[in-house]
Amino acid sequence: RERMIGKKILGEKYITVSEAADIMYQRAQIGELSYEQGCALDYLQKFAKLDKEEAKKLVEELVSLGVDEKTAVKISDILPEDLDDLKAIYYKRDLPENAEEILDTVRKYI
Repeated sequence: RERMIGKKILGEKYITVSEAADIMYQRAQIGELSYEQGCALDYLQKFAKLDKEEAKKLVEELVSLGVDEKTAVKISDILPEDLDDLKAIYYKRDLPENAEEILDTVRKYI
């Protein structure tokens, strides 16, 4: 979420763990992070599986396969290796018909 001084939400956009880690790292370079922000940065860096550019590219490829943006971001963060892993992401919905194609796309980044 984008915020301004008055805390008004200007817009929303889904971002990957890798992108969030990059944003937090850039903020750390500008000034000192609070304890909570430092913990968040540490967590994000530990769990980011791809670099920011790779994650963005994977999300774009998944969206081009018909995956909605929110799910594409989640897939990019988790990098499912098989249908069972993918089912965990789609737990409240049916797997898409092109589930194997989605996995083939993800495997290029593992």
